[in-house]
Amino acid sequence: MLDRFLQKKKNVYLFALLAIIIESFSSVCLKYAGNYPVFSVGYILYFINAIIIMGIYAIMWQLILEHLPLTTAYLRKGITYIVAYLWAYLFFNEKISVMQWIGTAIILAGMFVSQMDYGKRDEK
Repeated sequence: MLDRFLQKKKNVYLFALLAIIIESFSSVCLKYAGNYPVFSVGYILYFINAIIIMGIYAIMWQLILEHLPLTTAYLRKGITYIVAYLWAYLFFNEKISVMQWIGTAIILAGMFVSQMDYGKRDEK
């Protein structure tokens, strides 16, 4: 069923976005783990959650790589910066500086520019 869903390019991109969001959440778990002494119960629970999340992400990423070229798939990972800022703000009340947003905009612009002709290659 999932393979049939991933036959449409639009669905592959949505699945990739979901995978990236899931993967970025492992950082939240690791940051929470850092609030506990190493090898304490709290640390181990958050660390295990991060590992589980990364395992789910690894499986999803393998499915994505079956349907997208490696260069296209990895360029989408730049979205992680935006999601990380969202998690930092929502979970840790961190402020995001103007320079961080500018840097992220540059990364996203690079993603866009490097893939501008990708759709045209598919049409040939």
